[in-house]
Amino acid sequence: MRRYSNMRLSSTMAILALLLLAAAWLAGCERPENKYVPPPPPKVTVAPPEQRDVIASMFYTGTTRAWESVEIRARVQGMLRKVAFEPSSMVKKGDLLFIIEPEPFQAKVDEALAQLAVAKAQLKLAEATLKRKANAYKDRAVSEVEVITAEAERDQAKAAIKAAEAQVEVAKIDLGYTHIHAPISGRISRNYVDLGNLVGRGDATLLSTIVNDKPMLVYFNVSERDLLKAREFQDKGKDFDDEWGNRRLYLGMANEKGFPHEGALDYIDNVVDDSTGTISVRGNFPNKDEAILPGLFVRVRIPVWKIKNALLVPKEAVGADQAGRYVLVVNDKNVVEYRKVELGPDEKGMVSVTKGIKVSDRVIVQGLQRARPGGKVTPVEKGQEAPAAPAGEKAQAEKASKDKEPAPNKTTEAKDKK
Repeated sequence: MRRYSNMRLSSTMAILALLLLAAAWLAGCERPENKYVPPPPPKVTVAPPEQRDVIASMFYTGTTRAWESVEIRARVQGMLRKVAFEPSSMVKKGDLLFIIEPEPFQAKVDEALAQLAVAKAQLKLAEATLKRKANAYKDRAVSEVEVITAEAERDQAKAAIKAAEAQVEVAKIDLGYTHIHAPISGRISRNYVDLGNLVGRGDATLLSTIVNDKPMLVYFNVSERDLLKAREFQDKGKDFDDEWGNRRLYLGMANEKGFPHEGALDYIDNVVDDSTGTISVRGNFPNKDEAILPGLFVRVRIPVWKIKNALLVPKEAVGADQAGRYVLVVNDKNVVEYRKVELGPDEKGMVSVTKGIKVSDRVIVQGLQRARPGGKVTPVEKGQEAPAAPAGEKAQAEKASKDKEPAPNKTTEAKDKK
């Protein structure tokens, strides 16, 4: 019995020892407690504003119009006999363009000349009759009434001559209209009426048009707000006037970059249209190379004044909210600050800031989506960012990193499984 008790005690002690060993082993396998580590401040790219002179300009859309434009119309009725030009060619003032059958009008000239000759013959007869009756009146052979009648017939003959001369002039003018000459120099369009057709019946038939596009005119409308602003800075913009004191203009067409054509402002209307609140303005462009055609929609830039030492930031650095435009600036403690700004004119992909920042400020130009006003950031000066590795090099670097990792410990894996 005593022997059995000793054996039972020994078994109990062994079990306790095993339990203690298991507890110690489990305690050794416990992992350390995880603690929250805040992420580092996000990186943003900053740059100071660029400082240089900027030209403030106004931009408009206008339409081109030729300096001179003439419609060639038939002023007499007749058959079209000749077209004396090539379509779309240059013609000079006085060149023959069309011939309308002249024979009927030549006949009218001849008829008028004949009527003039008759009137002159009647005048000679009236003068001779008056002279004869005047002499007879001295001898009391005729009455005074007959002399007065002879004088009236002479005066009527003189008036008839003047009327006949006028008819001759009218007939010659109509005859001249049968040969149509270019009233101006320029480029002519095509003939709108073919040979053999009757023209000038009922109305003045349009035969063709001529335009003189040297120089070229551009018309556009300026709002009264821009007009008052331009007048306010008129003295500051005298550097942009030409030698005649007219403001320079610059024009660009739809297929051109910028405003390569230079001209001058030569006309401003004398009233503002109260229905639209705009005033009509015209520019004059030499168009020596004939690159600008009439009837085009074009872009017009008017330099107004020069802003000296303006501060410029990239356009992507400017944000917008309900309060207006703003930029984000990093202070000396690397904290983001919200700055409301007022913008000026654009300049080659950048925008000028007239109010809200200083030349010493560090403006966030990249990474705006990672920056929040009042939060900390890690600023990186523009141009000092780490260059991004190409895709091929990045894959090779990841593979090399994996190859350098130590092989997993089988003992550790076994413990983790347990």
